[in-house]
Amino acid sequence: MKTFILNIPTGLPSVIMVGIVLFFSLSRDPLGLSRFYDVPFAEAFGHLVLYFFLALVLIMDYAKARLPHHSKYDAEAGFAASAATFALIMEMAQLYIGDGTNFDFTNWIAACIGALLAFLFFRLWLLHPFRHYLYHTMQHHWRYARRKK
Repeated sequence: MKTFILNIPTGLPSVIMVGIVLFFSLSRDPLGLSRFYDVPFAEAFGHLVLYFFLALVLIMDYAKARLPHHSKYDAEAGFAASAATFALIMEMAQLYIGDGTNFDFTNWIAACIGALLAFLFFRLWLLHPFRHYLYHTMQHHWRYARRKK
């Protein structure tokens, strides 16, 4: 599994996740769950989860590219902020490109909270296990033995 993760080209997970966000943002009812929109804040919770994963994938893709070095704090915060900015752009794009829904401030705030939670989750709990898991592979695996550090 470690070598599979290391062999994924840098940027590919981020591009795939941005495509997923575009699909969910610009389609009318992508999962056929329109009946759940009657539940208060169900759509906002969906935005929180979607942009949590977008920011997390962006940050982890950057952290993998920085190995064997630590990822930078300000770059991780920048990726979380860019996910929140992307959420704002998608909310505005729904007015013109998507299904014609209105700009929903609650959804954008939920997306910002999701991006912030992804940043905090990675920084506080995932940074060192993720780095140790992949760096240990690079350091001791025969395929990466000749790679300069």
